[in-house]
Amino acid sequence: MIRNYFSLMDGHLQEVMKAAFSALVIRTFGTLLGFSVSVVIARLLGAEGSGIYYLALSVATIAATIGRVGFDSTLVRFIASHASAHEWADVRYIYRVAMKIVSAASLLISVVLFFSASWAALIVFKKPFMEVPLQLAALAVMPAALAMVQAESLRGLKSIPASQWIKTVFVSLGTLLLVYPLVKLWGANGAVAAYLGAVGVTVIVSLILWRRVYHCKAGMMIGSKSMLSGKVIFQSNGHLFGIALMGLAMQQTATILLGVWGSAKDVGVFHVANRIVSLFLFPLMAMISILAPKFAEIYRKGDMKELKNLSQNSSRILTLFVLPVAMLLAIYSELILMIFGPEFQHGAQVANILLIGVVFNVATGAVAELLIMCGYESIVRSVTGVGALIVVIGCFILIPKFGDIGAAISEAAGAVILNTTIA
Repeated sequence: MIRNYFSLMDGHLQEVMKAAFSALVIRTFGTLLGFSVSVVIARLLGAEGSGIYYLALSVATIAATIGRVGFDSTLVRFIASHASAHEWADVRYIYRVAMKIVSAASLLISVVLFFSASWAALIVFKKPFMEVPLQLAALAVMPAALAMVQAESLRGLKSIPASQWIKTVFVSLGTLLLVYPLVKLWGANGAVAAYLGAVGVTVIVSLILWRRVYHCKAGMMIGSKSMLSGKVIFQSNGHLFGIALMGLAMQQTATILLGVWGSAKDVGVFHVANRIVSLFLFPLMAMISILAPKFAEIYRKGDMKELKNLSQNSSRILTLFVLPVAMLLAIYSELILMIFGPEFQHGAQVANILLIGVVFNVATGAVAELLIMCGYESIVRSVTGVGALIVVIGCFILIPKFGDIGAAISEAAGAVILNTTIA
């Protein structure tokens, strides 16, 4: 029956499903590794120590996202478009522009964050013990930003497995290998140091992977000269940077403001609950990894009917896959959280609230990526801005009164509004 259904799919959807399955396998492995890291850290450090680790990680994530200056989706869109036309000199030009800018921006942010760590720990978070974790997080900013540039560049070349290994496996695997000895040696600081070591190795491996894949695909055309203007890239990138910042506000505001107004334990419980719920996003992320460059390719060919069919069919498949599993999580969330330890049991309420936003996200599919790949970045930026505003306002109102529950309500509300509007 499944084989018959697959045979009825059009060629583009079959290609997406085959590639998505490969990405799903790798992403599943990476997700299990990430889950294992969370369990190990929770068991070794407890809720408070986990909160220190996750707060530092959130700061590193925010800084690395800003350091990428919106080149994530820009690279996928332009590299996929030019690679499909075998314009390899243009692909190389886009990649090099992104690398230069991201290197400079992320290095500057890393230096500023490192030397302001003491001030942030004392004044912003009112937690003096956060100084060293924040300094370690600062050192991870540049390698984290550059590793993501490689991953998105490889995704543009449709080298989905290599991209997924970088984005979902290497950092988690490295952290898992390093975390136990470093935590025993240095406590919560050791957990952040394990992440720093893992992301450092990942960026080296990702650079090697990019060179191999690009040279393999470009072949003898690698020596030609690009006639592409940087103005076109930056026009698109400005909107995409705005989208990245708005997305960042939606994803990280709750954690940061919990760190400001709540305890390290609150941050630990919230982040573990969020990590569990985010497991249900990995089928969407796996499919998006191939859908985004495919959207760009089909749009360039002008086949609007095929574009619509691909978007709608992929959304239906995702919803059918996720909904039954999400219902099981809602029922057994408290039992699942007990895996991390008794301190995390309270996170069941947080997880169930966050689950609402995740289900809406999956049900609407890859609409944002479709609009971005077709050049409608300004629409996505505006709608994402509304969702981010809801999250920020909600956090300011609800976190001081309700703690992690307020953070979960704010984040879920932003996701529901964003995905309902954009769909």
